Amino acid sequence: MVTHRKEYRVQTRVIVPTHEGNNGGLNEGLWGACPELPAVLGEVRIRSCDDLSVALDAHGGTVARLLRAMAGYKWFRVLARDRHTEGLAGSVEWVRSPETGLWVQWDEPWTACDYGQHEPAATMLLAA
Repeated sequence: MVTHRKEYRVQTRVIVPTHEGNNGGLNEGLWGACPELPAVLGEVRIRSCDDLSVALDAHGGTVARLLRAMAGYKWFRVLARDRHTEGLAGSVEWVRSPETGLWVQWDEPWTACDYGQHEPAATMLLAA
C-alpha cells in the first residue's frame, strides 16, 4: 500500500453517454453529468492509493444500484476529482450486461497512482 505524504479529498461524480456514436460504440459518443443523480455523488478523504480504488469500487456499486431500474443507460463512469483543483484522480466504468441486464464493472478502476502521481494535478483553465 502506497501511503500519500499529504491526504486530500476527492469528489465523485457520475457521467453517462449523452449521445452514442454511429454504431452505438462505448467511446464514440459524448458524455455528461447523469441528470438523475446529484452533481457530486460523494466526497472521500484519500490517504493512500488503496483508498482511492476502494472509493471508486464502492461508489460504482452504489450507482449501479441507483440506476438499476432505469433502462435508458448502457454505461456510466464514476470520476474522482480533487475537491479544490478538480484534477482527475481516478475513474471506473460500468456497463449493463446485454444478457442479464445487470451492471458489471468494465475493468479495474484507473487511478493516477498507477502512474506515480499520488495527488491530483491542477486543472488548467482556459479563458473563453
